[in-house]
Amino acid sequence: MAERKSLFAKIGTLDPAPPWGLGAVVLAVVVAFAAIIVGSTVALVLFENQPFMLLAGWTLGGIVTIASVLQMRRRPEDRAALKLDKSGASLLFIMFLSIGFALLFDLIGLAVTGEFLPKPELSGANLQAGGLATWAFAVAFMLAAQPIAEELVFRGVAFPVLRSMLGAWVGLVAAAALYALFHLLAYPPGYVTTAGITPIWYGLALPFLDGVIISAVRAHTGSTRAAIAAHVAFGLFALVKALAV
Repeated sequence: MAERKSLFAKIGTLDPAPPWGLGAVVLAVVVAFAAIIVGSTVALVLFENQPFMLLAGWTLGGIVTIASVLQMRRRPEDRAALKLDKSGASLLFIMFLSIGFALLFDLIGLAVTGEFLPKPELSGANLQAGGLATWAFAVAFMLAAQPIAEELVFRGVAFPVLRSMLGAWVGLVAAAALYALFHLLAYPPGYVTTAGITPIWYGLALPFLDGVIISAVRAHTGSTRAAIAAHVAFGLFALVKALAV
């Protein structure tokens, strides 16, 4: 019981307010969304009709987002507030725990929707039939570009601002909700043959649950690097699941 209280006490503890405000959060989210659009457009021109076209565009968008956030937050005090330094938490343990949550959420999704489908980011890429380039972009996006870019935006920039404005727990949920809304708009579910709750689950509910866990990791460890590790674990599970499907 003492350990449980300690866990929730750590998650409920606020970091000092960052040296940026809500405007920086809006700008970071808009830049991330614009980078996805620009990356997709460039990929359409370069890789039209290739199975990895969208993954290539999103990977490029993630790289642009990473560079943009680091450029906008280049001051020493900003870099410190992004919490990218090493933490005392074991990243391997965080990844193992996150994979467990990913499996749990997948089982819940199977019970709710009756379907076993890949994440929207991977729904358009046939990894089983795709070649080396498709796999390369899938791995680059799911295990590097997306986790680093989105965690810089949502757990690095947005998370501390929302928590300082709304409180520890409401801010955590708000950060997860913002993350889920971004996923719904950036990677809309392409499950055109299904109806009912399936697109809502995969497009909004599942990213929200993932976001809650990643936000809890960020709050408990005080480390965006740990949040990135948790996101990588969710991406790894998604790749294995897509291969199985």
